[in-house]
Parts: sequence; structure tokens; C-alpha cells
Amino acid sequence: MEDSVLRYFRCQYLFSLSSFLFASVICAQTGTSSARVIALGMQDQRGQFVEGIQSEQILVTQPVARIQHLELDSAPRRILLLLDTSGSMGNYQTLSWSNVAEFTRRFTRQRDGDDAIGLDTFAEKDQVLVPFTADSQLVVTHLDEVKNSGMGRTMLGNALTQILARKENQLRFGDAIVLVSDGDRSQDDKTDFARLRDALIRGGIRICLVRVPSIIPTDATVDATDVSSLVSDTGGIELDMAGTMPVQLGNGVRVNSQALDSNAKAAYAFVRAYYQVSLEVSGTLGKPNRLHLEVVDQKRRKLKGVKLNYPRYLLPLSSD
Repeated sequence: MEDSVLRYFRCQYLFSLSSFLFASVICAQTGTSSARVIALGMQDQRGQFVEGIQSEQILVTQPVARIQHLELDSAPRRILLLLDTSGSMGNYQTLSWSNVAEFTRRFTRQRDGDDAIGLDTFAEKDQVLVPFTADSQLVVTHLDEVKNSGMGRTMLGNALTQILARKENQLRFGDAIVLVSDGDRSQDDKTDFARLRDALIRGGIRICLVRVPSIIPTDATVDATDVSSLVSDTGGIELDMAGTMPVQLGNGVRVNSQALDSNAKAAYAFVRAYYQVSLEVSGTLGKPNRLHLEVVDQKRRKLKGVKLNYPRYLLPLSSD
């Protein structure tokens, strides 16, 4: 009888111990994974948003992670038009500034439903002209009143830092900045762009750079740095209207009407919808890790002619 009792308690102990060890393993596995939510844009060759994608069509090839959930987000958008009024854009009478203004008018006319548009300008700092509004005409009216373009250095880092720090009309996940500029920033801008990149990624803020010709020929620019990497690394998109057209020094070059119209539509298509992607990341991230996604068809073949826009880095969480 005594042996039977001992065997019973021994079995109970071993069962409890094995249950504890199993639970410890599960907790350890859970503790070495973490979740991230990113914005994923997807455009076809015409610049139109690609709909109907399922979560199993998104592959994570780097780092070790899996898709937990994918959801189309086509809620009303808040879009900040950020216009470059620095010296490289020229004053309000130049061809260069006329491109900025005309693009803004055409983009604003795309506004639909409950979408809201804000209007800011920047040179050495950010300046709010119109807070977020559904009144498209109000945006155009204030645009036509801009007479101080063509002055100051292009301090984009300063402007974006001020915008992210703004408490009133603060940007939220999925909001977009449409940056209309020649795409250069002054080397006098000492912003920590790695930190700025991470802040944009953490906030889920998307940037569409609409590159317009400046008043300075490309080969004459010696003290500027291109911002393309910031745009692409944070999941943004770049639309180029500058091309290889010869620039008149001090005046720029006029972009044709068709290019202005098509780029306004492509920019609006980019900001209008995106997929929210929930990722489960295996292991811990001690530093920003490169992220690489692919989209495949139902037969697991990579989709051709589709461009993906998403943050190129997964960032550590405070608990990583």
C-alpha cells in the first residue's frame, strides 16, 4: 500500500514537473517573438493601387518573421502637402515654382469623400498655411497667396522634425506627407536622419516625394544631399517630373500638363489606400534589421510589374 502511495505522488510530481517545463518552453518561445504593424503600399505599372491581395501572398524573406494579419485600410486620409519654398525653387514668378503650384492645384482637385488636406511650406523651418481641411478651395486660395518662395536653405530634416513634434493636428499612423520639391536638402541641415527615419517608421507616416525641376541645373548642385533614401527607407514613393530636361539657370523648366496631371493622380492613389500588415518577428532585435517582402500569386510565383512600398527596417521595441 505504501509503495502504491509513493508511486502515485511520484507520478504526480513528474507530471507537474513536465507541465512546468512545457509551460516554461512556451513562455520562452513567446518571449522571443514580438509583433510589428507596418503600412504596405502596392502599385501596378500605371501607378494604381493593387487590391485583392491575401495575407498568404505576402512572403517575408528577411528577417525571420511571418504574416499574422493583413487588412486593407481605405479609411478617410489625412494628407499634408509640404511645399519646398527654399532658394532652389526660385521665387513665385519662376517656372520652377509654377510647377510646384500647378501640381498642388491638380492634386487638391483629386480630394474625395472625407479626406482632409493640410498645406505647409518649408525652407529653413516648417510653416503651416492651412490645417487639415476638406475645403479644397481654401487650400488653393492660400497657395495663391504664397509670395515668399525662393528664399533660404532647404532644411527638410528640420521641417519634418517640427511636423512630427506637432501636438495640434498631429500626424497619425497611415497619414501621408506629399513632399513637392527638387528632392535635395542642404548639407547645413544637421538633422540626425537615421533618428528621423526611425521616427517616421514608428509613426507609420508615409511620404510621397514629387520631384520637380529646380532653378539650378543638376551638375551645378554641389552642396546638397538627395533625400531619396529617406523616402524609400520609410516606405514612401518617389514620382519624378524633373527627368533630364535642360534647366534654365535661375528659372527652371516648365513641366507639361500631362505629366502634372498623371503624377497628381499617382500621388493621390499612393496616399489613398494601403494594407496594414501585422508581423510576428522571431527572436529579438538589438538594432534596426533590414526587412524584405515579396508578393506572389496563388501559384507562389512572384508578381511582376508590382512595386511594393514599405519600411525597409524593422526597429527594436523597448522590450527587445
